[in-house]
Amino acid sequence: EILGKRDGFKPLEAEWQDDGAIGKLDLVTTLDFRMSSTCVYSDIVLPTATWYEKDDMNTSDMHPFIHPLSAAIDPAWEARSDWEIYK
Repeated sequence: EILGKRDGFKPLEAEWQDDGAIGKLDLVTTLDFRMSSTCVYSDIVLPTATWYEKDDMNTSDMHPFIHPLSAAIDPAWEARSDWEIYK
């Protein structure tokens, strides 16, 4: 049993597009604390601090609360908090 399954329902088939989008991005910059697939395709990758390395506010879509975070350790190497990078 699949949760949310509707009997007889079949998703639409995706069609392959031979012509790609016109143009391209000149520069892709990514802020991430791990080497994600987005980082692999980026021109510039800036290392960010993890949740345990920065003073910050955190939210969730699971509830309406705001969580204050306190840094437990200093960021590793050249990592910076998002706020320090955006400044």
